[in-house]
Amino acid sequence: MKFMYLGTAAAEGWPAVFCQCDFCKEAERLGGKDIRTRAQALINDDLLIDLPPDTYMHKLRHGLDLTKVQHLLITHCHMDHFYPQELSVRGSGYSHNMASPDLHIYCAQETKDFFYRCSGWELDEASDEAMHWHILTLFETVQAGPYRVTPLPAHHMSSEHQPFIYHIEDADGVSVLYLHDSGYYAPEVWTYFKSMKKSADLVSFDTTCGEIDTHCGGGHLGLPDVVRVRDEMKAIGAIDAHTRCIANHFSHNGHLLHNQLVEAGKLLGLDISYDGKIIEL
Repeated sequence: MKFMYLGTAAAEGWPAVFCQCDFCKEAERLGGKDIRTRAQALINDDLLIDLPPDTYMHKLRHGLDLTKVQHLLITHCHMDHFYPQELSVRGSGYSHNMASPDLHIYCAQETKDFFYRCSGWELDEASDEAMHWHILTLFETVQAGPYRVTPLPAHHMSSEHQPFIYHIEDADGVSVLYLHDSGYYAPEVWTYFKSMKKSADLVSFDTTCGEIDTHCGGGHLGLPDVVRVRDEMKAIGAIDAHTRCIANHFSHNGHLLHNQLVEAGKLLGLDISYDGKIIEL
């Protein structure tokens, strides 16, 4: 499995769209890995996680052929994870010679409803018919091509807009836990982690709060929280010595620039994401 981070920032990006704080100005000065676009990930060439407003930038920056994507997992309908208008130009006269004209979309019912409220009026019939919606139920595994996908409840939004974190496993048994956006997990999620037949090969942790210790009390985590969660997952076998534990989804409000995150990660036993980072599993 090839896992690629396309974007690694929280909602506002980093440098943030409308910000002149010291952390944003320093990221802009440094460039490189300190430039973070909104969070998105790609597995192999055919499974995309989330559709932020920076998707087009990701295509250009990383040289992607997004027509190869057959499966789209949406974590939740906040704009930095799902920008519905982007799908209105998939197909019809906007998109020719697509490798996969059909796109399977996996999400909550509320997310699908949100899409049609925002963009349904822009779709022609052929484009609409090429999108195949799969409404997910918590803890029920679905087959998405060669992948087994299990949606778990995130601690992030109200229950009226169900947010998901995901357990994704390919045909070879390689698995990823993609844990964005979420604070501390519900007891039933811990029960699920404990029941996993094998430890995850990669865990991507929400680290929006950077250096801040939230004491696992909100809808995001900071580095001190991630360490606690990581160690709890190790204790129940969801993580072992081979697991790649990666901190991701950073906000300028967490105050740590990339090199600072890398130094902290060395001390804490965590790898640090950046836009364009590729992990071969």
